[in-house]
Amino acid sequence: MIKKIEAIASDYDRTLTDESLILSEKAVFSLKSARKDGIKVFLVSGRKLPFLEGVNKNRDFVDMIIAENGAVVYDPRDGRKILLGEGLEELKAAFSDADFPVDVEEVIVATTIDYLEDVREIIERNDLSVDIELNRDDVMIMPPGVNKCSGVMKAAEICGIDRQHLACIGDAENDLKLFAAAGIRVAVANAVQRLKDEADIVCSAPYGDGVSEFVQSLQAG
Repeated sequence: MIKKIEAIASDYDRTLTDESLILSEKAVFSLKSARKDGIKVFLVSGRKLPFLEGVNKNRDFVDMIIAENGAVVYDPRDGRKILLGEGLEELKAAFSDADFPVDVEEVIVATTIDYLEDVREIIERNDLSVDIELNRDDVMIMPPGVNKCSGVMKAAEICGIDRQHLACIGDAENDLKLFAAAGIRVAVANAVQRLKDEADIVCSAPYGDGVSEFVQSLQAG
């Protein structure tokens, strides 16, 4: 029996979207329905905040946005934004003149797996205290201790949600950290095997259909 769920934290890419990264309106409808039942919805992603704000703007299905893989926590209701982590300026400065493609975001630095060794060289040369998060072909360089878990836990604290009543849904390796915040761990059918192995529930449907499947199971119960 599924314990009482007070909030759902869902990954974005390949969880709320399909493989071509098109958002599932069916999943959005289901999450809006969950909100009507009093369940909070957290949107969690490695993407930047402005993009995720745009996703929510015309749909209004999210209570909290956790961007940059947990480093940025944003409340759409009042515009409150919290940046997590220490040494942010040192991290961004170290990668500002990198000679390979790199995206210096509000808190984190992102590139692709092709440049992982270059990333490690910069970290060592600058004696940075950071964590490296891998997500399929993406590499994210994070302040130490900052990840999807810490971001979701901050959002849950703001909303007064106990982690035992929090369901987290994902598909990829970096969602293992998301699972660490969860009372119920949910993997969509297209999730990597490592995540499925850690999940309490593996949906029979992939992508947004899997999210809808889980929400409907709550409502049926």
